[in-house]
Amino acid sequence: MCRGRTGQRTRQRKSSHVQATLLVLPLVVVASALLLLGSRRLLVARGVPGVLRGESAGRVDRTYKTMSLQSLFLQSNDGGIGLLGRPRGGTGPALRWAILGPGCIAHDFASVLSVLGCNVTAVASFSSSRAEAFAEKFSIPNHYGSYDELAADPDVDIVYVATTNDLHAEPTLMMLRAGKNVLVEKPTSIRYEDAKRMYDEAEKRGLFLMTNHWTRFFPLIKYLRRMYLSENGSDAAGSAAGNNGHNTWWWPGLASKFERPHHLGKLLAMHGDFSFVTPPNPSDRYLNRTLGGGATLDVGCYLVELALLAARKSAIASFARRSVDSLDEESLGEAPRESLMPDSVVAAGHGIYGGTTFPVDVESSFALRWGGQSRGVDPSPDVGTDPDEGDDDSTEEFSAIATFQASFRRPSPFEVEYDFERGRIVVHGPGNCPSDMTVYERDPSSGGVYRETRVCFPLLRLRKDLQRYGEPNYPRPEGFAYVVDALERCMAEKGVPGRDMGAGGAGERPGCLELEENTVEEQ
Repeated sequence: MCRGRTGQRTRQRKSSHVQATLLVLPLVVVASALLLLGSRRLLVARGVPGVLRGESAGRVDRTYKTMSLQSLFLQSNDGGIGLLGRPRGGTGPALRWAILGPGCIAHDFASVLSVLGCNVTAVASFSSSRAEAFAEKFSIPNHYGSYDELAADPDVDIVYVATTNDLHAEPTLMMLRAGKNVLVEKPTSIRYEDAKRMYDEAEKRGLFLMTNHWTRFFPLIKYLRRMYLSENGSDAAGSAAGNNGHNTWWWPGLASKFERPHHLGKLLAMHGDFSFVTPPNPSDRYLNRTLGGGATLDVGCYLVELALLAARKSAIASFARRSVDSLDEESLGEAPRESLMPDSVVAAGHGIYGGTTFPVDVESSFALRWGGQSRGVDPSPDVGTDPDEGDDDSTEEFSAIATFQASFRRPSPFEVEYDFERGRIVVHGPGNCPSDMTVYERDPSSGGVYRETRVCFPLLRLRKDLQRYGEPNYPRPEGFAYVVDALERCMAEKGVPGRDMGAGGAGERPGCLELEENTVEEQ
């Protein structure tokens, strides 16, 4: 009995020692790590530091930075941040939204409008019962069983058109002719002629029309544009504009908060693959030609947008270098429109999926080239270039090739890569609504990577609120809040076209006709 109790006490003491050791061991490991890192440099962003170092072809610095969301929003004179915390400016009534086409994407968009407290006044569908059910779910006061009724509603300022791809053009034109501004889901249309008619109509009537390429509005992409895609010539353009060496004409106030942390050189190439698996159902909109299906229209358009981000910044930089000594913001915005257009486009695709040939591109690959002529990227006289072919200063012009893939029959990481002279950037998936990217810097002498920087912009914490209206149909619907915030602010500050542009207001408030993140020129 005594030996049994003694053995029990011994086991208890041993157990206590083990527990104490387990508690102390992590503290010892952490203290050791801090001592090792104490003499090394920490890169800190917005007070959230983190460093992990390793060895790969020499020492590689791996830095992880979490950025503050609010620090990356457009800065305005009133210093707030719109629907996400800033006074919107302006004294007029709230912007009045309407939904046209209450489908899956409209559900996610309306959920965001509701959570943000926006004023949604009407919804319209070909089906009266569908419109009524949607209105009841989102507490929308008016619902219509035809688009004509919505066009006649005087209490609507802007219409979100969320029909299938083949039905974007006519409803948009109808709303514009009724004096309403329009935010239309991507793609703008399935035919270039229709897209041109839509924008011509908006311009003729002095109304706002924008395709909802939401990727441009994510804080990570805005950071990418400002810090990296303007690397080629941004300082020249910024100095010409009087911005102390920072090209901030489209993003006021950002340069004072974040200096460019890396100098990667000129952009040379882009790569991306946006693919996912959809069932081989011929009636599904993805594989239905009549409904505007096809991988390029559905997800390939995101890749083109991500390429145009770089083309836009480099075109402005080239324009600034070729211009006179001083440029103001207005003249910088007049960079030739043709500079955004690629010099060549090559595409291939097929519709074979699961033993069936569909009348759309199930698998597609396409390449866009800017500059460099047909021989390649950025030809230089010192490598055997014929000086009679092209301009002598061709190395000063934007020259890059973008190669992309899109598919409905296989998954992909949904990542995009930008390759520069001295490094590369990988925008991690989902690349159409991203929050993370990694910057790889190369050693100029060896070519090996010597530093990696992971940058993260956490998304808005709206998911639980959005789920009050049911599970979202698409990834990261909270990203719509960035588009809504930018649009509401622009309308509040500049005026609502068609409503605030009456007598006595047109001179002082020109009206919000485009957003700086997604200009008409780029669309």
